[in-house]
Amino acid sequence: MIPAALKLSVGARAVRALTVLRRRTGAFPGRDQSTAFLGPEPTGEAARHFHVRDKRKLTSRLREFFVFSPALGRTVGVRVLLPGRPSESAPVLWLLHGSGDDFRSWTDFGDAEALTADSPHLVVMPDAGAASYSRHAVHGTRDTGRGTRVDSDDEVLDWPAFHLEELSSFIADTFSVRPDRIDSAIAGLSMGGYGAMKYAALHPDRFAAAAAFSSPLDPASAVPLFDIIALRQGGAARSLFGDPKHDRAEWDANSPVALATNLRHTDLWFSAGSGTPDPDTEDAVDLLETEVAAHGARFHSALERLGIPHVWCPRPTGVHNWALWRRELAEWLAHIDASPDAVDDPYADGASFDHVTGEPAFSVHGWTVSLSRRRAQLTQFRDVSGQGFTLTGSGTFRVRTADVFHPGEKYRVTVSSPLTDTSYTLRADADGRLEITGRMAGAMHDPIIPGRRTRHFREFGADAVTRVAIAAHVSDGTSTAQMGGAMQENTTAAEVPTSPVVREQNRAPAGSPLENLKF
Repeated sequence: MIPAALKLSVGARAVRALTVLRRRTGAFPGRDQSTAFLGPEPTGEAARHFHVRDKRKLTSRLREFFVFSPALGRTVGVRVLLPGRPSESAPVLWLLHGSGDDFRSWTDFGDAEALTADSPHLVVMPDAGAASYSRHAVHGTRDTGRGTRVDSDDEVLDWPAFHLEELSSFIADTFSVRPDRIDSAIAGLSMGGYGAMKYAALHPDRFAAAAAFSSPLDPASAVPLFDIIALRQGGAARSLFGDPKHDRAEWDANSPVALATNLRHTDLWFSAGSGTPDPDTEDAVDLLETEVAAHGARFHSALERLGIPHVWCPRPTGVHNWALWRRELAEWLAHIDASPDAVDDPYADGASFDHVTGEPAFSVHGWTVSLSRRRAQLTQFRDVSGQGFTLTGSGTFRVRTADVFHPGEKYRVTVSSPLTDTSYTLRADADGRLEITGRMAGAMHDPIIPGRRTRHFREFGADAVTRVAIAAHVSDGTSTAQMGGAMQENTTAAEVPTSPVVREQNRAPAGSPLENLKF
């Protein structure tokens, strides 16, 4: 008997081979869209701005737009369903499609219009190409106008920027919607469910609820599937997140399983069929659905280890098709409609939180972090509150806090890292924020001769912990005149006070890397 894993591997290889053949002819299923009726793509000044190229009313509730996205460099489609229960302002629900589908699929095949007929949500169904829901550098081609395509410079398809920045702004400007986190939800099927959980984990301050139906939630365990996505989008195999062994940090940075701790206060609901067809169908056993069900089980285990509440619905039957997904969407909509107040926003009052990310620059819950490092790492930003925070990794950091401090007041900042311990005084700006800079573990260096004996450079410093404590500044009773001058009004980490007494008290140790730190 042929093992199921072997069948799945052979099937994935066959799909990859077929996709490579199409790629050689310049046909990329994930990128070729029906936009020829709009004419040539915008160029020059018009290509620098997001704008609507065409719009139409399909039904009393369904609207269709074709928009040009600078983040993608091309025109893509999006469908929007108006609320079934109209109100002055509507909560927003994002529905993401899977690989091989597009922005029309949820309404054409998924009965989204009928299933949301009594929903208060404005439903947004954007295009996502081959459905990587990631930033992807691909080999570019251009149309010669004579029915052939030729090579051009590489291009970057930035799907997260299109969805979460450009399209989100367009929806907020065009429709009367509620901008709060508690009024935003996201869901998807197959690769769309992967995108929904990843977006919710990367931006826990954006979505209060997330759902995934039959989705690969552990990318490192489904490398062939993500290779197919890359090829369908016009890239090479392993071009999405790199080599799963040597670039594991990149895979983890795009994995809902690895980022699960970020979802602690998100209403999570995910499901999968067993791969066994329903008794009243003639479908064969579906190995793909069996595989994604295993992903759901691993995600469930990761959430349980972290003590994060969630709903995991493994089904005794069901294959990878629309019959299953229509049923799952209906059940999830009933779930969120039955408990609209089940998820509050614990971050509204500045509650402590943890955040894990592979991004070198990110914003979460009002905090903005920039990291300068040599290699990709999974960064732990933990115990974040008005009393301080911790960071893991190497390199340098710049953190702009949330507005949780008293404007104009002084605060004592202590940075403790593997390199040095230093303490200095900062004054909160007019918004009640502090800007803190410093060094973490020693910067990683590229080995002269890469190989087994130097591979530790890839991980050096990744687990090193830097602690930052913030406390109200307490004067020692010495007058400003006695200290030799007035304190500077705006002191920063790289600019210590001018008074000799204060400078000696607060400066970094001589020879410390922080002493001459510049950004």
